[in-house]
Amino acid sequence: MVSIKSPSMPMFRFRKSKEMRLSRRQCIHLLLYTLGIALVSVTVHEVAHIGAALAFGVQLSELKLGFMGMNPSVTLPEWLASTPLTVVHYIGGLAAGAALLLLYSVRLVWEYHHKPSFFSWSLGMITITLAAEQLATGYLEGRYHGAYIVGAASLFSPTNLLTYGWMVSAVFFHLSLCRWDKMRKRPEGDAQKT
Repeated sequence: MVSIKSPSMPMFRFRKSKEMRLSRRQCIHLLLYTLGIALVSVTVHEVAHIGAALAFGVQLSELKLGFMGMNPSVTLPEWLASTPLTVVHYIGGLAAGAALLLLYSVRLVWEYHHKPSFFSWSLGMITITLAAEQLATGYLEGRYHGAYIVGAASLFSPTNLLTYGWMVSAVFFHLSLCRWDKMRKRPEGDAQKT
């Protein structure tokens, strides 16, 4: 009879190490950062729509600010031609997404690679996820504007599901760029060399 030994190590180990914990203060900072960066990204998104409309000759008095479902919106005048209108639709999410990607690539990835911590990793994760959401929104708002408007009131519309897919892919991108094993403590000799 052949006996099969089970491996001594489990296939997956999720163990909380000290490097993977956040203090209460860091949790509060992470929450405030998330709320602040979300508010800033929505503001940049809407300001980009307004700026593009003004650049195409729309008077400020012709724009109407409001909400479409749970999303803030800018209603444009009907006389705006199709090409400038398409640019105005695209620019909001693309501008906000580009700003968030710039923040992610210049500040957060640099900080993580030079001084890895779970806190900086978490800040990067939030930023890249919101950047993906804004870029997906910009693309969908410009390319499929009618479907985007119809889906704005539902969390599970096809446009929102596509946006969630972009956000999940951003998580995997972040995981590959900022690996968790960098957070493991290095021996004292290695820490002095860098």
